[in-house]
Amino acid sequence: MEPLVKNKKKLLKVKDNLPMSVFLVDDDLSYLYPLGFYLQRNSEHKIFCYRSGEECLENLHQSPDVIILDFNLNPEKPNTLNGLDVLKDIKARRPQTVVIMLSGRDTFQGVVDSLKLGAYTYVIKDIEALASIKKILDKLREEK
Repeated sequence: MEPLVKNKKKLLKVKDNLPMSVFLVDDDLSYLYPLGFYLQRNSEHKIFCYRSGEECLENLHQSPDVIILDFNLNPEKPNTLNGLDVLKDIKARRPQTVVIMLSGRDTFQGVVDSLKLGAYTYVIKDIEALASIKKILDKLREEK
């Protein structure tokens, strides 16, 4: 019996080392694709890039582990979802999904609103953002 238990533990350990599925959602392509490229090259995670909240929500059935979501999605486009709208929908449909809010603006109210709605954390788009996001993903993977 004991060898079976050891083999089972090994299988579970391998399963635990599977890469996380990460959605990146940002309408700013000059940020979205470099961030996706950086994470793809510097982590073992599966990265999926979406240019709108609607695209993200259409693919939510893929059960991402983490969603990195721009707070200021489509500010000039009428009848589109903003980051908080998308966050609310994600948390209503998949409350266990970790959502990291991302913004070029450091507004206290934006941070508070995001955290109240269930965001894991809030990252400012600055020179340290790429490294910060990678550290957060590494920490989440260790906790997984």
